Amino acid sequence: MEVDGLVTALERIEHAARDFMYPASKSDAPTALLHVLTECSRTLGHPYGIDPGLDDVRSEASRHCAAVQENLAAVLEEVRQLHLTVSELLPSLVRIADRE
Repeated sequence: MEVDGLVTALERIEHAARDFMYPASKSDAPTALLHVLTECSRTLGHPYGIDPGLDDVRSEASRHCAAVQENLAAVLEEVRQLHLTVSELLPSLVRIADRE
């Protein structure tokens, strides 16, 4: 792969990672979602004992909320790490590409 192609690919990844972390329409969307999931999981985790059927659905929703919360936090961290790594790599590769 030519260095120019690698630079282009890394620039695209960097922009996509930044867009994921800071969407144009709402810059705090991922963290806002994580915050809401944290708040909802507390509410959903409380057994209300109103109706066994509803309690089962509430419990299932609580499990889904916890899974999304955990996975979203992990994804956000991986995207941050990817963005940092690519951002460190790009300047050197751009200099190499400019010399060619």
